[in-house]
Amino acid sequence: MFSKEAPKLIGFTFIVFLTGLVLGNYVVLGTGLIPLFAVLLGLLFKRPDNVEVVEVEKKVSLWVGVIDTLRFDIVIKDGTGPISVVQQLPVNFQIMEGNNSRIVWKGRQEKRFSLSCKVRCVKRGSYFLPPVQWETQHPLGLQVAKRGSSGSGLEMTVNPRIMNVKRIRGIPGVASTPFPEMDIAKIGLPTTDFREIRKYVVGDPIKAINWKATARLARTGLLWPLVNEYEAEGKKTVWILLDGARYMEVGTATENVLEYAVEASGAVALYFLERGYRVGMYIYNGVGKLFYPDTGRKQFFKICRELVGLQAGKSFDELPQAVERLRGQILGYKPLCVIITRLDSRYSGLVVEGTKKITAMRSGWRKRRLPVIVVSIAAYQAVARKGEYEDNAAALLHLETRPIVDSLHRLGASVLEWNPRGESFATALLRQVRSR
Repeated sequence: MFSKEAPKLIGFTFIVFLTGLVLGNYVVLGTGLIPLFAVLLGLLFKRPDNVEVVEVEKKVSLWVGVIDTLRFDIVIKDGTGPISVVQQLPVNFQIMEGNNSRIVWKGRQEKRFSLSCKVRCVKRGSYFLPPVQWETQHPLGLQVAKRGSSGSGLEMTVNPRIMNVKRIRGIPGVASTPFPEMDIAKIGLPTTDFREIRKYVVGDPIKAINWKATARLARTGLLWPLVNEYEAEGKKTVWILLDGARYMEVGTATENVLEYAVEASGAVALYFLERGYRVGMYIYNGVGKLFYPDTGRKQFFKICRELVGLQAGKSFDELPQAVERLRGQILGYKPLCVIITRLDSRYSGLVVEGTKKITAMRSGWRKRRLPVIVVSIAAYQAVARKGEYEDNAAALLHLETRPIVDSLHRLGASVLEWNPRGESFATALLRQVRSR
């Protein structure tokens, strides 16, 4: 199909040629034939019509902040003329090296070239990478430009950044926070390692009754069976309580408290799962997503899939209500509870109330208080501060959280205050370890 330029050239030729005939001027007649020859010459060339795209390097699963390469090999077999190709990138993708567009000239021979760039995504989520767009043109512009796309679109998942906390292992120190490096599970297959003698409860097998200890107790007038309890197979359970409220979205679209909380949750889950612990997670405050405790990489990827698409909840169910919902799980497993939230909001008192409910859940003869860690990500640390006034405001907000932190300490909970812009999560955990 001819473009608008071809009729213009033919019309110009006709006008100039007719003028030359009227004037009887051979020079004008010859000048009028030049555009006609250009049109006839242009008809000998054909614009490129078919562009083949071969996806050489493509990533289905990416990680936030990690640089990956996208590369496409492009083949053009027929036609002559300029070709422009572009690979449109989804929102939140940054080009670190190379380019996502290119313009080449296709001659008489087959043309092969590559479109390559290194990209980095700055926010977790699911994205769609569209097919490669291309446009071909006639070398003299006598045909309409042809546009199209080649290749198949690609659904990509960008996983939250998982911070490295492996280097904590092996440090000769005494942990000031209750990380249960060698704690044994409360629920699991019993082993031959004796733990204690306790009172009989409904559900205990008859063969577990210690008849000699029961007889000695009966002499004192207490007629209640005693049973032998053995250590369970496996390690302790860790419960992650992630705050998914809307007030966690303080900051920018890519740097906010919720994004950092997701990263911290993934880091804690990976840390304990790699060491053989059961890890469960509950996302409270409007989300209500529950993952029952499990072990292994399968559990980690299950948690990661939920964290990828996590959006702040519209409703509000509070931490104390979440603890009540998990009462059976907490009493059964007696886990280490890791609460990830912010303490500089007007709902910080609910964190204290929820922590109090957890530490009050004691059972057995020892009546041990359950270990709790509160990871606090401050809103004033989520984005860069500019000027003296913002620094002073951040200092005041920090002071306002001191009574909340003191209340948590009195309950026996450990508080990890993390500044994501000033240190990594691994460094923050190292601060919780004191040397021997």
